[in-house]
Amino acid sequence: MTVHLRTERDALEKLWEQGLSGRSLLLHHSRLVDDFITACFTGAAKNLPPDAVALVALGGYGRRELFPFSDIDLMVLYRPDFREEVRGIADAVLYPLWDSGMEVGHGVRTVEESLLQAGEDYFFQVSMLDARLITGSAGLFGNLLLRFRDELIEGRRDVFVEKMKEHRRRRRNRYGHHSYLLEPHIKEGKGGLRDIQAMVWTAKVVFGLSGIEDIFDAGLLSPEEQKEFIASWDMLIRLRNRLHYVSRRKNDQLYLEQQVEMAEAFGYTGNDAVLAVENFMRDVYRHLRVVAVTTDLFFDHVDEVLGLAGKGHLPLPDKEIEKGVVLRHGSIHLVLSQQQLEARPHVLMRLFLAAARTGLPLHHRTQKAVMANLALVTDKIRTSPRMSKAFLALLVEAENIFPVLETMLETGMLQTYIPEYARIVTLAQHDVYHIYTVDRHSLQTIAELRIAAGEQGAVYRQIASPHILYLAALLHDIGKGSGRDHSLEGAGLAVAVGRRLGLSPAECNLLGFLVRYHLFIPENALRRDLNDAAFIQRCAETIGDMERLAMLYLLSIADSRATGPSAWSDWKATLMQEMFLRIFPYLDFSAGQAKELVEIDRHEEQGAEWLRGQVEDLLAGEASPLINLASLSSDYILSFAPEKVADHIRLHRDNYRLLRQKSLVLAQDHGDLWEILVLSSDRPGLLAKICGVVTLNNLAVVKAQIFTWDDGTVVDVLDVRPVDGLGFAEKDWRAMNVDLDAAITHRLDLGQRLLKKLSSGYGRRYDRGGRISPRVIIDNDSSDVFSVIEVHSADLPGMLNRITQTLADFGMNIHRAYIATEVEQLIDVFYVLDAKGRKLIDAGFQREVVHGLLYALGHKEA
Repeated sequence: MTVHLRTERDALEKLWEQGLSGRSLLLHHSRLVDDFITACFTGAAKNLPPDAVALVALGGYGRRELFPFSDIDLMVLYRPDFREEVRGIADAVLYPLWDSGMEVGHGVRTVEESLLQAGEDYFFQVSMLDARLITGSAGLFGNLLLRFRDELIEGRRDVFVEKMKEHRRRRRNRYGHHSYLLEPHIKEGKGGLRDIQAMVWTAKVVFGLSGIEDIFDAGLLSPEEQKEFIASWDMLIRLRNRLHYVSRRKNDQLYLEQQVEMAEAFGYTGNDAVLAVENFMRDVYRHLRVVAVTTDLFFDHVDEVLGLAGKGHLPLPDKEIEKGVVLRHGSIHLVLSQQQLEARPHVLMRLFLAAARTGLPLHHRTQKAVMANLALVTDKIRTSPRMSKAFLALLVEAENIFPVLETMLETGMLQTYIPEYARIVTLAQHDVYHIYTVDRHSLQTIAELRIAAGEQGAVYRQIASPHILYLAALLHDIGKGSGRDHSLEGAGLAVAVGRRLGLSPAECNLLGFLVRYHLFIPENALRRDLNDAAFIQRCAETIGDMERLAMLYLLSIADSRATGPSAWSDWKATLMQEMFLRIFPYLDFSAGQAKELVEIDRHEEQGAEWLRGQVEDLLAGEASPLINLASLSSDYILSFAPEKVADHIRLHRDNYRLLRQKSLVLAQDHGDLWEILVLSSDRPGLLAKICGVVTLNNLAVVKAQIFTWDDGTVVDVLDVRPVDGLGFAEKDWRAMNVDLDAAITHRLDLGQRLLKKLSSGYGRRYDRGGRISPRVIIDNDSSDVFSVIEVHSADLPGMLNRITQTLADFGMNIHRAYIATEVEQLIDVFYVLDAKGRKLIDAGFQREVVHGLLYALGHKEA
């Protein structure tokens, strides 16, 4: 019989491959298992009276929703006087199921034991709501159901619902409160299948309804909502079916590496602007949102029926907020007739303003009223000053802005009022950098902006037009999905939105600027030399005045934090703050003009001289240094605190002979990042060797400051992070120094060691759709002194070694290196001069460098 069950399940999979899916597949699978269990039971129970035992399906199996690799939840229900015989019945059913490879959750209980268990275990109580008789005594099973409802359900509906709501909260906190996370959990996440089941269970307990169809017949959803809900439910079932079959196990999470294959299997296509997988995930998120909104509104309705509405909020007296908008039982209500609303459609926006000011949610019927009346938001209404005034006010005034905007989004009000926003609703980005869809990320950015404004009070006070800043935060990514530069595209769209909202030309210009340059600070802070006065002055000229600088800085913080944990760190925060503080003095507060560069240069040289004096004081009374302090460049002196420079000079003095032949490696723990100081003598390819040894020792370089003193001493300071999970104290820093010495003295075949390490799979990552093509940019404008080479490549181990070795092969002198990881690509930035100490001006040489770097990165057609 076991072989027969396996054969039947294999045949079912073949049917799935031929197109059987959705609820039909689940029903077919449930019937198949029913038949097998019935056959096993019939043979074992032939000598027992018909009312002795009942086999009961629970949970998903009880609902006839048995997914391909789901557990079978089975209960053997028996009369107490057949306790001895029931063991044989259970063995006769369970062992063949186990032998067939199925996971079985089981219990062997009497009616009394079942009721006792249900009273103590809420999850078993819930599974009993799906109880279904497979075979055996209908009377015994009927008695259990009757007593279960009488003893555990009747009169305890509110207790059941409160526990259900608490479990929903815990589940969403565990699996992701947003149904728009990078790797959504199709079963347990927000808007997943468990939300549907929770709705059905609660409907059974509160209203006595037996399933989805009964909920529809009760009129809780409109015909259009029913159609949309059924489509989403079916899609989630089809997704989970495929996840099980593709994973060959009970997997209910749509992992990033599976999404491309799933998109292809479901027939999705892409274009130059949006990948097929992004179109697929956009629909997945849309279906999750439909389920989330539907079930959330259902539970709001249940709360009202049971008198639970308003719990959890501070008790506020019922009152009229304005005509047509009232506060009642802890939520905002629309109290206009349809005719009155049609005459005053701006009240739709006033509802959300009331929610923003009170911190209270819109009542579920009010949310449905908004959804039903979106057609009232016409082009004429979109240009209404009454609408825009309320909208801009709620952006600025809400203490907790996210739930207000989330409700606007879920009711459709936000994208109806700002049609351009519809472009990014549930728009997915197939990378690990952005953990939310574009629309949710934008809402999160506003929430983070509110926090950043509180943390950076002095900066925020520089802003005279906060409504423009908050609007820019909402619209900053509105250009995504176009296939063009989203900052440029978004700036044009934002200006159009601003005009429609009645902003002045100056305000529209400011809004467009913020969207256009919202990446300006994070990109340049991580990729450019912030000690370069000419570069900082050009940044000041681009930004123009203090308010714009303050706005860009706060927007940058909010955007980075809202993107995800990989986009924000203490290191990035420090660099962005440093860039802000360096641009700050270049701006004239009264006229908004950048100060003259010559004046800044003079002040910086004076600062360098003062710092040299500080270093000299620190070294006073010690053995004489072996380097003339006056020969140390201002660039170097300004890059470190005087104490650091003094330490470098002492190490140089005390280890002079060693440094002529080998190297000195010292490490310091700075929390998120570790600092490695490398002292040695200048020689061709030294930085490449350092980067190679760093990779061998399971470290990734984040930033490199590279200096060569007049006597040929190299002082390189690298910020690194571990990639092997080891702590700072667990690292063998002495062994790393030995490796570098061996590489310097040609006693270590670094290339072969790296090849062996990388070919073993070290640091290997899933290729996220193959989107990252290597790219090289040579920029002679950012710096007056150096050529800046930007190398964009996949973030894979060993890349930095290849790049620096290639630059060494071209005779490049690398003076700075900045390494930024963005959207799973490595952006290496090098400040270089050629072998003769000049910028890379010759076009032919530039092409050779570009081709050489691309070839080193694996772009063989270069």
